[in-house]
Amino acid sequence: DCIRACYELAKVPAPAITAHSTRAQVSLTAFLVQGPIQEICKAFIFSLPFTERSKAFQDILSRLNLEKHRNRKIRLRDVLEICPESIKNRIPEALSDLPWHFLRKVMAVNGTARNTSLGHKAQDEKMSDDDKELHIDNNFCVSDAEIKVSLHPLDVLCAVLLHSDSFLQQEILSKMSMCQFALPLLLPALDIHKCTLMLWAMRDIVKKWRPHSLAESRGFREENLVLTSMPTISFVRLGSCSFSKSKLLNEVLSPSQQHHNFFIHRDMESGNLPREIADGLVEISWYFPGGNENSDLFPEPVAVTNLRGDIESQWLQFSFLTEVSSAVFIVTESISEREYELLSSLKESTAKYYFILNYKNEKPKETLGFLNKLAPVLKLSKSQLLVKDSTTNNAGFVKKVQSTIGNIMNSSPKTVSLEAMAVMARDLGIQVDEDSQACQCAKKCAEDITSEIRDVAKYKREMLRLQGDPWKSLAKVEKELCRMKRQGDMATEDYKSELKQKWLEIRRQQNQCGLTNGLTKFINGIEHLPTVEKHYFLKWMKFSLDNTARGNLSKMREEYKKKCETPGVDRKQLEELDKLIADGSLGVEHFMRELGQFYEAECSIVKEGNKAISQRQFIHLPGIAADLMLEGFPMELIDGDASNIPMNWVTDVLTHLNIRLGGRSKMLVITVLGVQSTGKSTLLNTMFGLQFAVSSGRCTRGAFMTLIKVTEAVQKLCGCDFILVIDTEGLKAPELTALEDSYQHDNELATLVIGLSDITIVNMAMENATEMKDILQIVVHAFLRMEEIGQKPNCQFVHQNVSDVSAHDQNMRDRKHLLEQLNEMTKAAARMEKQSREMAFSDIMEYNPEKHNWYIPGLWHGVPPMAPVNIGYSESVCELKKYLFEFIKNRSLNIAVKDIPEFIEWVKSL
Repeated sequence: DCIRACYELAKVPAPAITAHSTRAQVSLTAFLVQGPIQEICKAFIFSLPFTERSKAFQDILSRLNLEKHRNRKIRLRDVLEICPESIKNRIPEALSDLPWHFLRKVMAVNGTARNTSLGHKAQDEKMSDDDKELHIDNNFCVSDAEIKVSLHPLDVLCAVLLHSDSFLQQEILSKMSMCQFALPLLLPALDIHKCTLMLWAMRDIVKKWRPHSLAESRGFREENLVLTSMPTISFVRLGSCSFSKSKLLNEVLSPSQQHHNFFIHRDMESGNLPREIADGLVEISWYFPGGNENSDLFPEPVAVTNLRGDIESQWLQFSFLTEVSSAVFIVTESISEREYELLSSLKESTAKYYFILNYKNEKPKETLGFLNKLAPVLKLSKSQLLVKDSTTNNAGFVKKVQSTIGNIMNSSPKTVSLEAMAVMARDLGIQVDEDSQACQCAKKCAEDITSEIRDVAKYKREMLRLQGDPWKSLAKVEKELCRMKRQGDMATEDYKSELKQKWLEIRRQQNQCGLTNGLTKFINGIEHLPTVEKHYFLKWMKFSLDNTARGNLSKMREEYKKKCETPGVDRKQLEELDKLIADGSLGVEHFMRELGQFYEAECSIVKEGNKAISQRQFIHLPGIAADLMLEGFPMELIDGDASNIPMNWVTDVLTHLNIRLGGRSKMLVITVLGVQSTGKSTLLNTMFGLQFAVSSGRCTRGAFMTLIKVTEAVQKLCGCDFILVIDTEGLKAPELTALEDSYQHDNELATLVIGLSDITIVNMAMENATEMKDILQIVVHAFLRMEEIGQKPNCQFVHQNVSDVSAHDQNMRDRKHLLEQLNEMTKAAARMEKQSREMAFSDIMEYNPEKHNWYIPGLWHGVPPMAPVNIGYSESVCELKKYLFEFIKNRSLNIAVKDIPEFIEWVKSL
């Protein structure tokens, strides 16, 4: 009766309504009925399919063994924890393996992450003579059990996302974006009555591209994806269709010679399985130009969305797409009376409608008749009908669709950002993942700080005063106190006393500085907010600071470019601008660094007896930083700007960490070292699923450490409770080469990180080690000094961008030559370090030329920005990781693993 009343009010003829009426027959009423009855009707109508879908959802949760995560969602640290499964490359054998298989693969940016095929044990092929006769009926029929043994990849994706917390969702979508997978934009209503727009989950994605307008100047744009406005083209299905809409989209978005499956389709692995819960999912993918007019499909970026399922039963999602899109392509084979009524009820929108009509034999007259009737309602022209029949050439049809999209983009289409889409979604009653109270409260706290930042360099000078020149001056004094290079004729004690006074004076000046408004708010954020809100707060800080820094850097680069092209420009102006660009980054690490300096200054004054312990203001800060480390946030070990370690701060943070862990803090240290921009951070991120900053307007400066927990099984195997991963800045950085002490800076950094590590990964581009010759010399000196104090770390050489399968054999002579060079360098270094005995490289470090050289193919499969991560890259990194843990297991039998107190002592002595 309720439904019939709706139809009457809507002035639409009611079909024969039974208890089994589909949502398709009733859904339009929710959008046509006005007045107070509308909400009642909506609630009633949307509850009809929900019960059925809810049962399917429960069933899938049970089969995937995800029921336990209904209330306690899977967290990022659960996925990053190192367990035996994360080291092996195991094929899933049961449905319950699929969620974790997907999560581990996607964290390793592996293009096979969406495969949901289960591994089967090979059947025994030995037969008795009696069995050799073929029984056609039995042997060649495909059982239902074989078909239903797995799940559709999109069902697994929906189930995993609904049971992941918002930070894990964000990481999943970031990694999926690197694989060039289509991302879920709208998650269907499964455990709640509303579908969800995934805005927060996409916040972390940054894209670079070169529009054709900047092709000549070779400029580029780098923007956060959710803030970028662009045209959106949507593809939906009406009724059944014999060809795959998703497969067509993959062909439309793929550049020539680089076909890629952005969207899962029926011809992919497990893509032919029926979707049980994923209908109603809206996926989104993007096309970004690279600035090459011959190979780019479109001159500007464009977003493409894909609705899974029939629009009749997904009317809410379809209505959303008509609101946000510049054009909607409706794929259909035929249009019935009911479907015609449905389409003719579409309210006016800014979207243009296109029909892709697929028919096999003769033209469907009834359908063409309905299209003629719809023409004035939907303002259709002949060019808005694309016909695909059995004689149509597929490549030609793809070109036709690409050409149609190109025409839409040339006609000044409506552009919309993901943030703007969220506003439209809320109006339609769709929930937005970002609207949770914790997220919004944290956003406000972060905005209170970041809204004041306009000019990054100025803000750092005025608001983060302790870490600029005072900290750099202090670092120089500290080094001079150790090295006494400029002593001259002065007596040693007098010179030391003078340096100590200088050092104390700088610390007094630092201690007299009051906390700035922004820093006070930052301390309140990380100290008083509940754990989840604190995580949101730090993320919002990161997004806002990165966006500001990116905008500033972009303007400064443009200015630098113009000045370079201006004849007779003053060199001093260029140098000043260059320095501004170098200082133009601002991140959460700068705020943490400032806290470290306040803590250091206070410690120094207390030690000198100028301040009572009871008067200490910052004594609680190391505890907060230790909690952040435990929660997986990278912590700065070496300040790359001042090239120094805040020793009291690092010591006390690690001491608090040890207390939090109850003394169970045995850890293996893995570090990476290499020339700038050879992909060190990406290597670690791929290997451990981490979040070290890669680009985003700046490269890593100094060294950052991240703590990764290991499970009990790995603890027994490797004898450690944690892995400490240290990411370092690139050696031979171009911006430092102008400085007279750049070689010394690299030497210090290499010595320190090698000294701290159990395993050092020396990362280099290509097979050729010549660019690393200077660095290797530094490394040899560093290892030699470690040998002096009983430390013998292991070294793994990683050669990136080597895809030839014969690389290992072909480079045998190169490896032998490298070892000879290392031996020569060791002898020379031993003479310089005044070592009396003859030494070889193997005396100071564990190195096997056959086992400890790795050849890894290039990161991208194709040409960015549309290139996905190369599967060969992630597989090779996975092999390296597997070997490292095998190596650690064997090593732990002979060498005791350091705990945090011992690690602190190493840092001090180094």
